Amino acid sequence: MFQRIQTVYLFLVFVFAILFVMLPLANLVPEDPYMSLQLSKYSVFFDTFEGITGRWMAFLLVVLFFTVMLITVLTSFYYKRRLLQIKLGKFNMLVHAAMILVSFFMIDHISKQLPDYTVTYGPGIFFPIASLIFILLANRAIRKDENLVLAADRFR
Repeated sequence: MFQRIQTVYLFLVFVFAILFVMLPLANLVPEDPYMSLQLSKYSVFFDTFEGITGRWMAFLLVVLFFTVMLITVLTSFYYKRRLLQIKLGKFNMLVHAAMILVSFFMIDHISKQLPDYTVTYGPGIFFPIASLIFILLANRAIRKDENLVLAADRFR
């Protein structure tokens, strides 16, 4: 159950999702003090810059984050239903792709509204990309387990 390699991969996806929320997605560098855009503090960011829009994108990222967390935990605990695990892994990859697109779109949207600021990507933006790789590895390991079980059933 928990000693399988796909569980380790899914645990890393879980950790990367938490890091995605905690680390800055983008850094805004003006002449004034340094400001970072963190998903865990998105309301503080949008309250600081009162005139900018895009709060709905940050809220959508929070919803996608909780979806990723739920799917990852469910995938880990459905170890007896390997085909369902593979389907959940594919759905998790879709949600991660949506997270990546919304993140880049939100940062681009904010940078267009704040032309005086230089926007650089923070370390948090790269964790969903790394998570995609680990989901692919987990699905490959689950598929290998399923093929092993099918081969053992043929011998019976």
